[in-house]
Amino acid sequence: MPNDRPSALTLSQVTLVNVPAGLLIIWCMIAPELGGDLELGRTKLTIWATTFLLLPALAFWLFRTSSQVVSNLAYLFWTGAWVLFVLHAYWAVFIIFDGVADTFVQQGTVIAGGNFLLLGLWTLDVLMIWLLPARMQSFWFQLIVRLIAFLIFAGTLVVLRGGAIQVLGFVFTGTLIVAALVRAIVQVPAHKVEAQHGQAG
Repeated sequence: MPNDRPSALTLSQVTLVNVPAGLLIIWCMIAPELGGDLELGRTKLTIWATTFLLLPALAFWLFRTSSQVVSNLAYLFWTGAWVLFVLHAYWAVFIIFDGVADTFVQQGTVIAGGNFLLLGLWTLDVLMIWLLPARMQSFWFQLIVRLIAFLIFAGTLVVLRGGAIQVLGFVFTGTLIVAALVRAIVQVPAHKVEAQHGQAG
């Protein structure tokens, strides 16, 4: 598959992602200082921030074959979202909970296991994207990791949460479902044209 790796990055592309990612990190660190539980606030805000970056990351990835620019933005947002997710995992596991074992006790095997699975696969995917050449990229691995990320975030935000974060979950889930449908519809004519050319030949 084309564009399964970032290439020919420009300063504007990097800035477009790094500036909001940096501002979100600052927001996550400073906003809880204004009141409430400091560490719990940072834990919650880092998952909000992750969602804000994950949405464009997954949406752009669906359309990454359209151009290298879209592909680059997909991988940059994906990497930025990973950084925020790592921060969230750190605060949740080592600040809110008392390590990995206690995280499984407090969250349960299914939820904690899913989160640790996503963290591991996401980390591996980011390393592969930025360190391995294009010929060694795996479309199926990228697809599986992003599907797991979507399912975990959609399920957690929509089903297990309430209030404003649940609204964000509905926006996240609905936007990506629509994007996937559009992508599927756009691909159908292309396949038909290829088939017609093949028959004509």
